[in-house]
Order: sequence, then C-alpha cells, then structure tokens
Amino acid sequence: MFGNKEEIALNALRVGTTFKYKSTPWEVIELSDYDWGVDGKSIEYKIRSKNNNEAFLEVERYQGAYEIYFSESVLIPDETLKDGIATKFIIYDGKEYEQEEHYRGSCKNQTLGTSWEKTEVFMFYASDDTLLTIEKEKDGTLAVYYGVELKEKALKNIKQN
Repeated sequence: MFGNKEEIALNALRVGTTFKYKSTPWEVIELSDYDWGVDGKSIEYKIRSKNNNEAFLEVERYQGAYEIYFSESVLIPDETLKDGIATKFIIYDGKEYEQEEHYRGSCKNQTLGTSWEKTEVFMFYASDDTLLTIEKEKDGTLAVYYGVELKEKALKNIKQN
C-alpha cells in the first residue's frame, strides 16, 4: 500500500472493529468461525449499526482473494424454507431464487465461547446476484438471511479498536 496505510486482513477483524458500508457505520459485536471441511473455512461477524440494526458479514479467503457476503435476517415461514430446500427453488419478495450451493460444517461462536456445533447451509441466488442463505442447525431449526456479495472496496474506513 502507499504511505503508512495499514493493510487490515478482513478475515482477522476483532470485536470493536468499525467500518462503513454504503455510508452506514457498523461495529463488529461478535465473531464466529465456520469449518466447512474440504470446502474451507470462513468467519462470520455479527455487526451492529449506530441505529441498532444488526447484520452479518461473512468473509472467506479463496485463492488469494476475499469472498464477502453482507446479509440481514429475514422472516420467511418454515414451510416455505423446507419446500425451498426440497425443490431447490424459492420465491421471495417477488424474485426467484435457485439453490446453487450446499455446505455441511461446524460453527463456533468465539465471542460467546460456545462449543463447535454442526450446521448446514443452503445458498439460493437470484438473477440480480442477491442471495438467500438458509442455515439449518443440528436441532433442525432454520434461519434465513437476505444478502449480497461484496467487493473488498465496498468496506470503507476500517478501524481495529
């Protein structure tokens, strides 16, 4: 980099780190490690904006570059999610999403000090590159997140605290 600007590894942020995305300031409040076996590892940051909105930033290093996903929790009925997993197709907010990826792995919340827990993830993409991620916990509970893939430069003013 030019000058004294510090290069910050996006897969090594800490609780308290701040950044801006689309002019909104965010702070990392939790971090969780994911181990996908042969599919690699990723880290997920739970983030909070100044007006208390919560979202997630998942970061994976892949072939020397970052894969970054920004997502927020959304409510979709469990029956719709189960049907989507079975058919590999979901309609949400007027858009069609098709399942393109499916991973099984383990997750550990480093901030809360939880044990490793099994997890399963189904990723559905729309033609406009938005995505729905359905996460299935070991007890069968489903959670769904609406998001977008980001380029590294979309995150501005990153400051480790």
